[in-house]
Amino acid sequence: MEMDVWMRNIGWVTVLTALLALIKRHYDRIYLLQECTYENSGVYAAAYQFASGASAREVSELLVTSFEFDHQETEVILAWALPHRMETDGGYGAFIGAVNRVLGEEIYHSS
Repeated sequence: MEMDVWMRNIGWVTVLTALLALIKRHYDRIYLLQECTYENSGVYAAAYQFASGASAREVSELLVTSFEFDHQETEVILAWALPHRMETDGGYGAFIGAVNRVLGEEIYHSS
């Protein structure tokens, strides 16, 4: 009987911890988007992977782990950047430009 109560309590603590982590991530995203001066190095890593020929799925996974983008926004970024993949820079500049278009302002620079 004591073991059941103990396991139930561990379950509650786990669920609450996960919920608090999600809430914190959400508020961090809102704060940083309002700040509009933060550059995430993960975006540059995703752009480099994109220009190096990584699959769209791999690039999307890199962007989704960022606080700035959800799955839908990553699909829009890739849709805008993919036609430019054959350019001399591998589409790096177009990818950064697509990220800036989704964000609504020029935060990231391709140079």
